[in-house]
Amino acid sequence: MELSVSGRQRRAVQTAKAAPQTEKQPQAAGKSAPRKTRTDKLSWSRQALSFLEELNRQDLEKQRKLLEAKQKGNGELDAMREALKKMERCQKIASRIMKGDKVPPQDERYLMECDPDGYKLALACRQPKEKPKEWESVLKEEEQEGGSAPSGGEAPEAPESSGETAEC
Repeated sequence: MELSVSGRQRRAVQTAKAAPQTEKQPQAAGKSAPRKTRTDKLSWSRQALSFLEELNRQDLEKQRKLLEAKQKGNGELDAMREALKKMERCQKIASRIMKGDKVPPQDERYLMECDPDGYKLALACRQPKEKPKEWESVLKEEEQEGGSAPSGGEAPEAPESSGETAEC
């Protein structure tokens, strides 16, 4: 193995001499045909094309299934979010009852229907107060934020009078 600069130069000269000789040989034969560039040509067979189409179809199917799963997951997430809101409302009503404050009757009914055990516990743990605070309905606040109920107080009273609640 030679490490000198002159050795590298000799090898470069040898490779330069070898390359032009191979190109000059066809021209020396007298052929005046234009030079063809050396490139690889690739032709796809029908079998290879059908294989690639099948792979693309499978990829699209996987993507569609993932998208459906995400949408289904969003539906479950919305349902869990609504259930959590109901639990928060029930907890707020129960804590007000436990403190001995006055809550509206529709809030008590809501707690009784959505969380009967929480209602019983709140009544059992109630501490009497000399001057209980009167609270606004938790349900009205939530309906105003959601915008699902029309303005006015008629919407919450109609289902409660029939014994049904849309929230539980």
